[in-house]
Amino acid sequence: MPELPSPEGIIGLSGIDLQQLFDFLLTLFLHTLRLSAFFLASPFFGAAAIPVQARIIISVLISFSFYGLISVPNPVDLPFLKIIQVVLIEITIGISLGLCVTILFSAVALAGEKIAASSGLGFAAQMDPNSGGQTPVVSQILNLFAIAAFLSLNGHLHVIFLLRSSYDIIPLGQSFDFSVLISAGLSAGGHMFSIASLLMLPVVSVLLLANITVGVVTRSAPQLNLFSFGFPLTILTCFVALYLSTEPLAAGIKDMIDFILQFLEDSILEAGNG
Repeated sequence: MPELPSPEGIIGLSGIDLQQLFDFLLTLFLHTLRLSAFFLASPFFGAAAIPVQARIIISVLISFSFYGLISVPNPVDLPFLKIIQVVLIEITIGISLGLCVTILFSAVALAGEKIAASSGLGFAAQMDPNSGGQTPVVSQILNLFAIAAFLSLNGHLHVIFLLRSSYDIIPLGQSFDFSVLISAGLSAGGHMFSIASLLMLPVVSVLLLANITVGVVTRSAPQLNLFSFGFPLTILTCFVALYLSTEPLAAGIKDMIDFILQFLEDSILEAGNG
């Protein structure tokens, strides 16, 4: 009858040390924090239409590609409270940068809302899962147009490259001046309104002339009231203006995407130097 192996023989089998596996998973977890937090707060990567499981898998895979390229402190040498501090710093960096991109990207939706309000299309609104409220159809069309331009210009790849470069400027877990990211968010809010004004200016200018025309006509012919004459004319003018301004809008959105990428890079450099 064959003898059973002794417990000492079982313990002595070759394999992966449990402590080494735990240290590897903890190091990989630290890699994923900044990127995952950015994906959570960014406009495209954190969209509600993308399932949470897909976002988690994508962030882990991209973070795994960074493994070995980023200097990470040894988890064994870090006390528990220091690890918590590193986690909070990484999450703050990722969410702050993602919110800056989201604020700047919201300029397209803001321009669409103003165009819809000027043309009478503000009533044509539907539920937006990203914002959780009613959004005009014009805003959603322009937002989809901006996302398509962002992907076609490889903006998502540039963003991932900037996040990878941010580890060289702001090493993982290193303390920095958080007021830099706060000022970047406030500056992004100001730029959002200026970009939205430039994007909607051609269409809103045409709609202003159409409203002046409606006012003159209804003043000279009172039987042509606003509902029977004004709304159809302004809505038709809006459609024609949007169709004719497709190329200028595309150029404006391209400049906006370039500005967002440059703004993100400048914010990372300023946070690292501060």
